[in-house]
Amino acid sequence: VVGLDLETALRPPFDRLPDELWTPQIAQVMGAVLDSGAAVVAQQQAFAASAEVVVPGYDSAYLALLEEAGKAGRLILGRSAPAADSVSPFPAHVARAGGYRNVRNTGLTPDPDGLIRHVKLYEELVPPSGVPRLEPTLALELAARLLGDRPQLLNGRNVELGDYRVPGSDNTLMLLNPEGGSGTVPVYSLADLHACAEGGDREFFAKHFDGRAVVFGELASARTRHPTSARFLGVTDRDRAARRCRLSPVRSLEALPPAGGTAAVVVTAIAVNNLLQGKAINRLESPFGIVIAALLALATSLAVLRVRFWMVLPASLIFLVGWVYVAALMLAEQAWLMPLVQPVAAIVLSLLLARAYCLLRPRRSRAVPT
Repeated sequence: VVGLDLETALRPPFDRLPDELWTPQIAQVMGAVLDSGAAVVAQQQAFAASAEVVVPGYDSAYLALLEEAGKAGRLILGRSAPAADSVSPFPAHVARAGGYRNVRNTGLTPDPDGLIRHVKLYEELVPPSGVPRLEPTLALELAARLLGDRPQLLNGRNVELGDYRVPGSDNTLMLLNPEGGSGTVPVYSLADLHACAEGGDREFFAKHFDGRAVVFGELASARTRHPTSARFLGVTDRDRAARRCRLSPVRSLEALPPAGGTAAVVVTAIAVNNLLQGKAINRLESPFGIVIAALLALATSLAVLRVRFWMVLPASLIFLVGWVYVAALMLAEQAWLMPLVQPVAAIVLSLLLARAYCLLRPRRSRAVPT
């Protein structure tokens, strides 16, 4: 990830300019990344405005790069809007990039509780002809171009990329496998890479970007940051910070608390890694979770009715702890999401109901006259 971050906004020549006026510097860095051998680059949220309208020639370097990389199939512009509208990429940028064949939806839609747990792999478009069609979203397109393969949509629900069938792809939704530890997505500051490009350090670019998919996107804006399923892992932008080329970190920024949530560009990069490494989270279909919970509830009830309660209670607690441990292990090492809430709730509820039944049954029998 190349981040349009707060550090970039504080350093010249970016300071005191809106992001849309950073296009000459972005073109310089993006060109260095492509020249270093990057397979494909993307701009997470392409600019909806351009200085070219009031200052002709301002975007000339950016437009030239879009045209060259677009023709080679090495560039994608991202958009969050479902169709062409006022927040879509600037029309001149789209035209120079090769049209909408090189524009893809980000596919990031929060769940009802506001968390991002899934990434959509396909979106349905309705062109002027009125015939709906499906096209890959940004993450799937990036992974496909990096692999040099085209994704397949089978039976309208199963997504395949090469030899990998994406698990949990109902409605083409992929369940994200959140990163942990020090982070799996290196994030570079645009300001540092710009200084590196101006210094002509081709070796740095070749070492860090050759053969990779590179996504440019905002890090500092609150509107681009969202809570995700990795919110409890404690991984921040500082943990993802990659090795620097020329500039030292801004010390005043180190005193600031970490920004909340995860930047959309980082979420996209994690989704691309999931697809490339075959590590998207797999899970049981919904009926199987209910069946497992029902069987555990039945086993618990029979145990309470037939065995002394003081023996069943500790055994149930040990089983619950073991179930949670195995579920965490399967998620961390095998990317399998085991049912957790349903079995635990079923065991606890059946344990309480069966025990209540055992306590009430003798009282009812004594109340019956002989």
